[in-house]
Formats: sequence, C-alpha cells, structure tokens
Amino acid sequence: MKPARSLLFLVALLVAGLWLGPTRTLADELPKDTNKIKSLTPEQAKRIATDFKGLVLQLEGLTTLDAETAKALAEFKGDLSLDGLTTLSPEAAKALAEFKGSGLSLNGLTTLFPEAAKALAEFKGSGLSLNGLTTLHADTAKTLAEFNGDELHLGGLATLSPEVAKALAEFKGEHLLLNGLATLSPEVAKALAEFKSNRLYLIGLTTLDADTAKALAEFEGRVLFLNGLTTLDADTAKALAEFKGDSLFLNGLTTLDADTAKALAGSKAWDGQLPELTILDADTAKALVAAQKWDGHLPSLTALDSPDSIAVAQSLATRKGPLSLPNLKKVSPKTLSALIEKEDVEIPLIETLELIQEPDGSGNDDFVIPKWLEVRQNQQRRAEQAAEQAK
Repeated sequence: MKPARSLLFLVALLVAGLWLGPTRTLADELPKDTNKIKSLTPEQAKRIATDFKGLVLQLEGLTTLDAETAKALAEFKGDLSLDGLTTLSPEAAKALAEFKGSGLSLNGLTTLFPEAAKALAEFKGSGLSLNGLTTLHADTAKTLAEFNGDELHLGGLATLSPEVAKALAEFKGEHLLLNGLATLSPEVAKALAEFKSNRLYLIGLTTLDADTAKALAEFEGRVLFLNGLTTLDADTAKALAEFKGDSLFLNGLTTLDADTAKALAGSKAWDGQLPELTILDADTAKALVAAQKWDGHLPSLTALDSPDSIAVAQSLATRKGPLSLPNLKKVSPKTLSALIEKEDVEIPLIETLELIQEPDGSGNDDFVIPKWLEVRQNQQRRAEQAAEQAK
C-alpha cells in the first residue's frame, strides 16, 4: 500500500504544479533569436535582462511595450535595441529611461509625443537612437536636446525647420547625427551651426550650395561630416574651406575638378581623404599634389585611361610623400612608366594590370620593369601569398 500511496502523492504534486524537478530555462520559453520574440511578460523580461549574455540585446520583434515590462528590461547592462516598437507611452518611456546600459535604440518610432520625449531625455546612458522619427516639433526637439548622453541619432528626419534645428543645436552631447537630411537651406544650416559641441554628422546631404556651405562653415564644433556629397563646385568648396574646426570630412567625392581641389587645398580642416574618387584629370592631379593635406591614397581609381593619363601620372609622381593606387587595373605602358618614376608608389602586381593602348592610340610597347620595382613586387607577391595561406 505504501508504494501506491507514494505514487498517488507524486501524481498529486504534478497536478498541483508543486513538482520540484528541473526548472525551465529562458531557452525553454523563448526563441534563441531574441528578434523573434513578439511578446514578453514582465517576468520573462526580468529573466532575459538577467540571463542574456550578449553585449547587445535585440528585441526587434516587439511591437508594443507596457511600463512593467519596460521596467524589467531596463535592468539589462548592455545595449538595448527595441526597433520594432512603433509607439511608446510616457509610462513605458519613463521606465526605459531607467535603463542601466549605455545605448538605447528605438528606431521604429515614427512619432514621439512630448511626454515620452521628456521621459527619454532622462536616460542616463551614452547614446539615444531615434532614427525612425520622420517629423519633429520644435518643443519635442528642445526636450530631446536635454538628453545628457554623448550621442543623439535622428537619421530619419529628411527636412528640418529653422526652429527645430535651433532647438537641436542646444544638445550638449558630443555627437549630433542628422544623416537623413538630403538637402539643407542656408537658414537651417545657420541654426545648426550654433551646435557648439564636438561632431555634427550630415552624411545624407547629396547637394550643397555656396550659401549653405558658408553658413555651415560657421559651425563652432570640431568635426563636420559631409560624406554624402559626391560632387562639389569650387565656390562651395571655398566656403567650406573657411570652417575653423579640426576636421572636415568629404569622403564621398567621386569627381573633383582642379578649382575645387585648389579650394580644398586651402582648407586647414579638410582631412585630405578621397577614398571614393574614380576620375582624375591632369590639372586636378597637379592641384592635389600641391595640397599638403591630401593623403595620396586613391583606392577607387581603377583606370588611368584618359587622353591625359600620362600627364596625370607625371603629376602624381611628383607628390612628396607616399602615393597609393592599390586597385589600379588599366594603364598604358607609358603612363605606368611615368607613374613609377616615383619609387614609393604603391600599385598592384604588374602581371595583374591590363596594359592598354597609349592615349594617342598607338599600340602598347613592351614594358620593362625597373630592377627596384621588380624587387619590391617580389616582396609584395610573397606577402600576398603568405596572407592567402594564412586564411
């Protein structure tokens, strides 16, 4: 009878939910891919905030969040991404503001009410990302500018009014990122130039006129990012050259004329990098060589096949300091000969180059590799082979 009674007692425990067997883990209850989690109870949120071992907790499947669940998630110590949220109540925002981690991403929000913005501005972390916002009222912008972290991301704003720009310029953090702006008026640029902190990011700008550039050049911070510009006229470049900060980034330029190059050469802030430049004429090459800021690196220049390519190479070869064309593919023998007059030029292995007709249409003569270049290319070849074997 005792075994029967023991069995009945065990059954009773199971039915009553009192069986103290192995406990369920977080993995038993929730998908391993946290982005597939579509809903969380406060208890689940508390456990995931405690048990998750990664540096970034991404819960982009969540579309709604109540205050209790937000309060539990706020215990996570890393970066928290809740980009699936499309709305945020003031209560949930207040709970998230207690988040103990460094970065909070809410890129799914397209609108933000003043009460929620006020709560989020109390977040004590380093970065607040709201790249989904497509509109922003001046009062809300003023509230967000009170965020005391280092980075404020507002990359979804395609346009700004002068009032909103002026409000955002009050942000005291290091980085203000407005990378969704494709165009900018002089009035908005003037307002943004009042931003007195470190770095202003306007990487989405694809066009810029001289008047707007002149207003931007009054920016009192240290670094101005304009990497979305692919072309720049001389007048605009001259206006930007007046920027008094430490660094002006124009890394998206794919074309450059001689007058613009000369204007940039006169800039104390231009960082001297042209990683996307694909075309180069002789006059521009000459202007760049004269620019002390230019770093001599042309990774996107794959062909020297223009009518003035020999003159381009001759100008480049006069640069004082290293010259790098690591991805060159097409070049004529005479152009190549002019280029390697500079012994510290970096080019690909000769056997990988396509030797094309000379600029005047004549055939390509046999190219004789100088002894010093042969030695260097052998070293380069061995280094590339070693790197390939190490993969």
